[in-house]
Amino acid sequence: MTISSTLSEQEKAVLETVRMRLSRQQSLLYLKENGFKMSQATLTRKKKKLNDMKLKRLHFIARLGFEDQHLDRVEGCELIEKFMWQNYHECNNPYQKTLILKEIINVQPYLSSYYEATKWILEEHTKNERKENKHISST
Repeated sequence: MTISSTLSEQEKAVLETVRMRLSRQQSLLYLKENGFKMSQATLTRKKKKLNDMKLKRLHFIARLGFEDQHLDRVEGCELIEKFMWQNYHECNNPYQKTLILKEIINVQPYLSSYYEATKWILEEHTKNERKENKHISST
């Protein structure tokens, strides 16, 4: 189950227009082309509803395995990097090897961000466990 499963098809389409940073007119056209014709007022109400649901959507992610999704992304990036290194070592063209190295470098910020987030997640988890243990022992 994904976060988008908590949204209607129309809400998902409106959220897509927000993600793509479309203007109001572009959004209305995009929605119409995807079977969701609506007025400017309706679009504004839908965007406000989505904005008001941000916290609810984040709680949904947290409840349904943020850790699993996070770990999947880390492992995916690491696997991609592994294959890029394999391609690098198998490649005989110096120019292509340079391009592969460039792509390997491009993966590094993602991995670094994921590792930092992992550290934060583990620290928060440890803090929460301590609080729970302290609460249990004080009762």
